[in-house]
Amino acid sequence: MAKKSKKKRDRKKVRTSGPRSAKGLEWVGGRFTMPAYVMEKGPYRPEVIVWLEVPTLLIVGMEVIDPKEASENAGSVLTRAMSTPLAGSTRRPARVRVQDSRLADEVKSVLPEMEVVVAPAPELEDLKDHLMEFMGPREEPDLSYFEQGRISAEAVEAMFSAAKVFYQLAPWKLAQDTQVLRVDIPSLGVVGACVSIIGAQGQSLGMIIFPSLAAFDRFLEAAESFEAMDSTIDLGTRTLSLNYERGADLPRTMRREIATHKWPVANADAYPWVQHRDRDGIMIPLTEREIRIVTACAFSLSAFFAKHSDIFHKENFEPICESYFDENDLEVRITAPYEPWTLFEVNEPPGE
Repeated sequence: MAKKSKKKRDRKKVRTSGPRSAKGLEWVGGRFTMPAYVMEKGPYRPEVIVWLEVPTLLIVGMEVIDPKEASENAGSVLTRAMSTPLAGSTRRPARVRVQDSRLADEVKSVLPEMEVVVAPAPELEDLKDHLMEFMGPREEPDLSYFEQGRISAEAVEAMFSAAKVFYQLAPWKLAQDTQVLRVDIPSLGVVGACVSIIGAQGQSLGMIIFPSLAAFDRFLEAAESFEAMDSTIDLGTRTLSLNYERGADLPRTMRREIATHKWPVANADAYPWVQHRDRDGIMIPLTEREIRIVTACAFSLSAFFAKHSDIFHKENFEPICESYFDENDLEVRITAPYEPWTLFEVNEPPGE
């Protein structure tokens, strides 16, 4: 009898080890991107994975991760939350609810027996807004043309010189923003970029560089539906742009840098500012590569417009594909209009 009693006690221990599933208990999981960039190992935008218990709305699990690292996902955070929840005692939900199939797959990959429902999770919206406010940048950092040392003074000066020439040429007086051009800069890894000249209406002068023609089309679709959108901004693509601002509207640190280095500007309304934006409008920290791309585009497009200004007044014209080279022999290839680029034979440098 003594041995039998011992076996019963052992079986009881096995049944009570680990988190127990609470009947009817549901956890809701979500994953969203933070509104700021981290520069270590980056730049990258951290993501938050969070698990929320309903209806109590307790946060039972949360991790801030680098999206490029595969070690963490919704399933691993859920497993950890069940064994050591951030609130309350150890427990296991009877089911979980996630917003998309990707999160469902992440859960099923580590917890195949878990009941997973893919459905809207409105409970996460208030939490998301609160975390965005709490975990976002506390104060606006000092903006600088040098981007914390990632961009050299020589690169900035070259950009100012190119931007001055581009502004004085005023291509927006010739081109509509839908008369896009294809730009390739092989040595900088730019293939099939789409450039739109903005400012035909006299506002927001400059140019926007899109990764592709398809990205430009997505941007147009997003702009057309903007009025119907909620508070969430979606540009449809990343963008790289050359903008002209009034000197008085620039951040103080940038005005001071311009005065110190005596960089050239066309007039008081033509201070260049390169901006790299994510599809939700968040500014992406610049590197020297983006500055070089904008500089190369400004110089070459100035030469192109000076030579071919007449095509922007025609509905039909013979397609053009020409290469322009700067003093360092950097090639920028421009094709107008965008689509017929396949008609031209291009000799790529060896190894490309």
